[in-house]
Amino acid sequence: MPIFADIKGQRPFSRAAEAQPDRVTMRLLVIEDDRDAADYLVKAFREVGHVADSATDGDDGLTMAADGQYDVLIVDRMLPKRDGLSLIGALRGKGIGTPALILSALGQVDDRVKGLRAGGDDYLSKPYSFSELLARVEVLARRRVGRSEETVLRVGDLELDRLSHQVRRGDEEISLQPREFRLLEYLMQHAGQVVTRTMLLENVWDYHFDPQTNVIDVHISRLRSKIDKGFSQPLLHTIRGAGYMIRDGAR
Repeated sequence: MPIFADIKGQRPFSRAAEAQPDRVTMRLLVIEDDRDAADYLVKAFREVGHVADSATDGDDGLTMAADGQYDVLIVDRMLPKRDGLSLIGALRGKGIGTPALILSALGQVDDRVKGLRAGGDDYLSKPYSFSELLARVEVLARRRVGRSEETVLRVGDLELDRLSHQVRRGDEEISLQPREFRLLEYLMQHAGQVVTRTMLLENVWDYHFDPQTNVIDVHISRLRSKIDKGFSQPLLHTIRGAGYMIRDGAR
């Protein structure tokens, strides 16, 4: 059975799927054991302006989905090591609500219902067109933003866009690593409040124990050098004996 309805000896993508100037960049994870299919999807998503990674088995997919800051997951139902429904169920059990679209050759009503009840947010039967997949993924991303309290977080002249994963301070764009972005996002969600080391370990690193390392200090230092260095007003403060705080205004 062909996987893509688009592939009939013609061009890989329809015109409807071409890059649009106003399209917001999404970060996507494709979990698909067919390497040709995974490569096709990653290339297709990248060509329309999105960031896409891939995993070829359920265990790797689960690890990447749990650690990464993805906007939508595209999950094949039949995977080695851990099937797609089990993977999604494990994520939901960890409290990770990243929208997941299930791809499957099993297209009967009962199959779709089972996938949705396992925690999937949408279900697309094979073969499918990339343009339809792209449209469904964009809808899931918009729904996720709609459920979150804010799309853009601001503290003073610092701005973090949770959908496009862009950070700016004033007119300057700031490049952050995924963990730095997650750290800054959590601090900005709690702007004006003291955030303890325990809170950071649990919510940014998903550690429910103290690893007895300086991982937080290192990341705070790197983050401070990126968002405060060169600016007259520091935003990220260390509250001695308590934790950290991001706020507008002098201490």
